[in-house]
Amino acid sequence: MITAGGVAFYGYITKPRTEEAPPLPARQTAVITHIAGPVYVIRNNETIPAFPGEELQPGDIVKVTEGAVAQVQLADKGSALLGSDTLVRFMKLTGADQKLDLRTEILTGSLSYKVEKLDDSENIIIEADGTEYEVRGTEFVIEKNEDGTVLVVGEGKVQVTGKVEGGEVSVGPDEQLVIREGEDPAKVEEISEENRIRLASAAPLPAMPFGFDDAPNPVLVEIVTDPPDSDIYIDGLKTGIGRFRGLLPEGTVIDVRVRRRGFSDYSFELNANSDQYIEIHLEPSDLMETLAQKKPENPELERLRTGYEQRLTEIQLSFADRSNLDAEAKAEEQARIARERADREAQLAAELELEKVRGTVLQTELADSRSENQKLKELIQQIQELTED
Repeated sequence: MITAGGVAFYGYITKPRTEEAPPLPARQTAVITHIAGPVYVIRNNETIPAFPGEELQPGDIVKVTEGAVAQVQLADKGSALLGSDTLVRFMKLTGADQKLDLRTEILTGSLSYKVEKLDDSENIIIEADGTEYEVRGTEFVIEKNEDGTVLVVGEGKVQVTGKVEGGEVSVGPDEQLVIREGEDPAKVEEISEENRIRLASAAPLPAMPFGFDDAPNPVLVEIVTDPPDSDIYIDGLKTGIGRFRGLLPEGTVIDVRVRRRGFSDYSFELNANSDQYIEIHLEPSDLMETLAQKKPENPELERLRTGYEQRLTEIQLSFADRSNLDAEAKAEEQARIARERADREAQLAAELELEKVRGTVLQTELADSRSENQKLKELIQQIQELTED
């Protein structure tokens, strides 16, 4: 809230910023590009606050505190989203030829990767409790806790060596691998519904590629909320609480929504055409609006719905990009894409139906809450009538 002459203003406030987007490296390496909440880098036994544009060094440990998230950009090869309460050691970044040769160790927490197809000379390897996960180009989530490690693959494949059946297995699309401490070597399984939702809800934020000719210019965007514990959603995905700082390619357009129970939501479209510092001041909702507010949505359902829309858009764009093929090849490609699109839509529709069933339980709870709210409103009205009399 800003006051002027005793009048309160709520909403979108943009201030000039003195800080500019830092230049990004012109080589293959790893850089922190997005931060929401307290995130730190442990380097040479010193813990320092992380910032967008920070280039990681071999041996660095990225520490993401509870409720926070951070995203690391792997040059033009992909992104890694570090979830809440996560510790990841970056042991190696490049090889002797300066190509990407990334080796990380997940100490605890979760990693969500979206990686483009790698060259034969490029590598991304993740270690967890003596097991290695080698990535060749894929979308997947890996989570480690005191019970073991879970790998869930959406696209592509991950080669796993270590505490698995036969010593080595390949985990492909819509498959999972669950390694439990003290149990028999793990087997590749069909993805469970729970892990399908986990995969859909862990999509990385907009990428900020670098390290190649004609790389896009980075734009530094910072969003700060009042109240400071408000939830920030970017393109429909809950990104953090209270503050978001990130580097976006110049010209990127994102949808931003800020919400907190007891306040009116605030939504807007952000065009990253220049460095921006934005304050969002939510307006307290009135009595009737507060009583009518729904309980917070199931975040997994919201992420799943957004993931469905994004994947559908990607399929449509993929279809458009291939429109310049010759007539015979184009017809064959169109048929293949149509089958792929139909299969994906059917799969995602089934996931949405599952969430609708779960949503029915929430709706029942909401109906009970509304009934109680109605009784409360009637009581307030009776009190007001008695007061007037």
